[in-house]
Amino acid sequence: MTRPYLPVILIIFALATLTASQDIDNGIMGMPEIQCNADTIEMKFRTKKKFAGKIYVQGHYNDASCRVDYAHPDKEGHPIGGIRLSHGACDMDRQRMIKPEGMQFSTVIVISFHPLFVTKVDRAFHINCMYRETVQTVNQQLEVSSIPTEEVQNDMPIPMCTYTIRKDEIDGPILKYARVGDQVVHRWECDTDMYGLLVHSCFVEDGQGEKQLIIDERGCHRDRLVLGDPTYTEALNMAYRESYVFKFADRVGVRFQCEIRLCVKESGGCNGVTPPDCSGPAIGGWNNKSAILRKVAKRDANPNVIKGDLISQYVYVIDNDGETDPNSAEASQLASITPLSDTYGKVCFSSPLLMAIVGFAVVAFIIAVAVVIISARKDDSSKSIKSPDSIPRIRPSSIVLH
Repeated sequence: MTRPYLPVILIIFALATLTASQDIDNGIMGMPEIQCNADTIEMKFRTKKKFAGKIYVQGHYNDASCRVDYAHPDKEGHPIGGIRLSHGACDMDRQRMIKPEGMQFSTVIVISFHPLFVTKVDRAFHINCMYRETVQTVNQQLEVSSIPTEEVQNDMPIPMCTYTIRKDEIDGPILKYARVGDQVVHRWECDTDMYGLLVHSCFVEDGQGEKQLIIDERGCHRDRLVLGDPTYTEALNMAYRESYVFKFADRVGVRFQCEIRLCVKESGGCNGVTPPDCSGPAIGGWNNKSAILRKVAKRDANPNVIKGDLISQYVYVIDNDGETDPNSAEASQLASITPLSDTYGKVCFSSPLLMAIVGFAVVAFIIAVAVVIISARKDDSSKSIKSPDSIPRIRPSSIVLH
């Protein structure tokens, strides 16, 4: 009775294992090819075998315009995949860079080999396309005399500016995990003594397209409970503001993006630019829009102002239930969750859970095989018993080794 059933079970298990291994036995060959076109960004890649998965923008899996499905490839089944995105599509980051000067578009592309789950062969790539600004110079020559001229050039170095969120204090460690209500310090700074800094037009983002304005065009707060007016140092090259951690409902974290203005402090070049005047009229706790526009127009009339964008690090936020430590194992597990996790309409397994499921399946299979073998042996033994009161002895000659 053992022989008819055991081979069938083994064959079924082998086929299931082979099928799973074939699905996972694929991967990307080399690095993807990135093309920064005039209006689009394109990524192409090659795989070991025919690609039948999906490629999508992180955090926008459910948006059909941000996802390409290769579940039904062409008949030839070439192992080539790719995606093309227009500038600004799918909440693509658009950042004006000061150093190097230009416009940078960036996004995160996920290549998934399984139609439902996130597996070990899946890859995510942070794509950046930098578009340098072309400086056009118009020269007009007028010859008056043969007096030789000398060219004197004095280029002021463009500073490097950063936006970080610190733990507890202005010089605290850069924050990665936090709990709702924890004290933090927003810190904007530029490594220069020649330029002054203005922070304005700040948004908080959830990583999935939702964002809210928290500092207006002047550089003043919109809601003091969320984030107050930035405080500027005497050198004007740094601004900071204490705050408390918050997040969007049903989201795992937040990120902040601000616009900045750099002005040359020499000869009063920062007068009227920074620090901002936040003493204007308010209506219902919100600043008067017309007054804001007048002050912004006056500030932007300064021809020596340099514009740029700063983006903070992404902070994973844990609900304040009084039970979770940001340095605990739960916080470490939260690090593996990306903002796209909430957009899945599918089920995603973490590595420990997947290993537990596989282990349980193996143990269940072994137990099932053992039960079948024991049952078969009992059945054979009952057939070989001649009488209930006597058990025949096994002679050495009756043992056959195969």
